[in-house]
Amino acid sequence: MKNNFTINARTVEREFKRKVMKRGYFLTANGYVNHVIDYNQTSIVVKTASKGGVFEIERTKIRKAASYVFFKRTAIREELEPYSNFTSALFGVIQSIFRHISRVQRLKYGLVRLILNGVRFYPSGAERDPKILRMISELGGKFVLFNYYSLNGSLKFLEYLDKYGLFALIDSGSFSLYQKKVKLNKQKEMQLELLSDSEEDELTLEGYASFINKLKNHPRIIGFFPFDVVGDPVKTKEYYYKLKRLTKGKIFPIWQCTDSLDELDRLVSEEHEMIGIGGLVPYLSNRQNYVRDILDKVFSKFPNVPFHLLGFANEMVCQYPCFSSDSTAYLNARKSKKQRKVYLDNGYRVDAAKSMTTEEIIKQNLKFLLGLENCMKETQFIC
Repeated sequence: MKNNFTINARTVEREFKRKVMKRGYFLTANGYVNHVIDYNQTSIVVKTASKGGVFEIERTKIRKAASYVFFKRTAIREELEPYSNFTSALFGVIQSIFRHISRVQRLKYGLVRLILNGVRFYPSGAERDPKILRMISELGGKFVLFNYYSLNGSLKFLEYLDKYGLFALIDSGSFSLYQKKVKLNKQKEMQLELLSDSEEDELTLEGYASFINKLKNHPRIIGFFPFDVVGDPVKTKEYYYKLKRLTKGKIFPIWQCTDSLDELDRLVSEEHEMIGIGGLVPYLSNRQNYVRDILDKVFSKFPNVPFHLLGFANEMVCQYPCFSSDSTAYLNARKSKKQRKVYLDNGYRVDAAKSMTTEEIIKQNLKFLLGLENCMKETQFIC
């Protein structure tokens, strides 16, 4: 059975063929012209205007590369090497295929990163809930975020990923520890450390690194977030670099919202596949203007960088061009009657109909959040 990535790739490749055959050429992200000499049942033959070189790429290779982009939602030229010897040419085709539903991050040395519009949402909080995982799968979801802290050392979740055809982004669980310490201390303001003495044996960087090393090459795991310390960018960086020394797994860095934009600029210059933005969730309940001010500054300065908003599932996900987000908010109806809310098309939430069951509310909210990935509007991101 063909997956959605393959089906979508076939669709966009056919559409590209129809359009490019009428024009006779296509443009790369850098504005170079490629003339199409032939586009038959098996391949495309192109002549470059700049150097006059002629190349031929099989349509099956183009579709596989496009499927890869749908899966990753971002790509650089080197990542397409498995699909063609003409990597630059293939990347030019892919750039043109996705031109109107993507944006480009300019990298060093004239290179670019292609980033699809829309927001990939990672439902979290379902590490031990096969019923919710099945619901995610049935709604067409393919990706989840699992919390290392909640996994408690068990690898049972791998069976769930295989059973429901899901892929997981792994978070360290540091925010769960943050919430736990807030409850234990019962204080509104305090300086928090990531790990207290009593928690050192339960959750350590070494333990997390060992976990990553076991799973870093697993086909169902797409990457890991490091420990981030809410309100402490210094410790966040310290733990990140220590974790990087302990493992060669794919670690996505996190920028704490209380850190400087200069520090974020430094992270961006390292050209990561994705950068997490953390530390905003504690301010969502009573300081939303503060959150908006930070996001305004971030996306104003870095509009084409793939940012992941940690713990976000409110209307702001629709209002900023973030790359992805995660949250347990879709499960809120389980917590109390006051949180029986459903999403409107603009991302705001309203009270659910009294006739709706908790399961129906969760399902409707999941359907909305998972659908954000397909909000690939042209030119300007509007959901």
